[in-house]
Amino acid sequence: MVHSVEQLGIKQEFYRITSTLDVDASVIVESDECILVVDYFGLSGGAIYRSLRRFGHRNTIVDCSQAYFSEYSEALATIYSPRKFFGLPDGGLLFSDDPRIKQPEFRDTTSESRMGHLISRITESPEAAYQKYQDAEKAICELPVHGMSRLTERLLRSVNYDAARVARTRNAQYLDKKLREYNKLSLEIGEDIAPLCYPFLPNTATASRAELIKSRVFVPSYWPEVLQRSEEGSFEWDMVTNGLFLPCDQRYTEEDMERLVSLLAIR
Repeated sequence: MVHSVEQLGIKQEFYRITSTLDVDASVIVESDECILVVDYFGLSGGAIYRSLRRFGHRNTIVDCSQAYFSEYSEALATIYSPRKFFGLPDGGLLFSDDPRIKQPEFRDTTSESRMGHLISRITESPEAAYQKYQDAEKAICELPVHGMSRLTERLLRSVNYDAARVARTRNAQYLDKKLREYNKLSLEIGEDIAPLCYPFLPNTATASRAELIKSRVFVPSYWPEVLQRSEEGSFEWDMVTNGLFLPCDQRYTEEDMERLVSLLAIR
């Protein structure tokens, strides 16, 4: 989103968020402005609802790139990134009732060139696939706006969504049951929640991100650029610096979650 706005020469400003993942109370959106609000991890639906009431549906773009299973909110636009949830080379989804937004005239035809990391993850290892993944992500950033490729659409249609949703909910609920007393974040993970990951902001000593990766648990880093514009000790700074974004997706079982909790070595 930031890259696209910069390319169009549109003025942008960043805003603070609170520990409940809401837009800071000081933010004002004028009638000719839009605000981008994020459904963080697929767990901040309440904050999205409050933003839509506060700023209006026509002035709000909802970023559901981390919230594939969140419902369309009838905002100006709602954006999804299915490749964060499933084995896809590229492609995104945009929902909008705005008549100015049209389906692109041409489809992408280059998806096959970005399948390498998906294949390597199966035939080799996640470590072997990582550089190919980074190369694929860089290539996606350089693409023009095209419709989803036929390859990606076919792969997306083959996903068992019900099974994926159930597994993510089960795994996230297990982690929350074991970790909630040690988590600065107060999360509500009901049966309708299937998050990208389980965000853990520890209030006690625990294994580091590097230690988890050494044990072959991939824990991503999110939003490193935020450190350049946030105060040390702020909620945003704490999330980026100390947050552990634990995997809970459909590839894993309850036994995997049990192992993950043990690796955290909470003390």
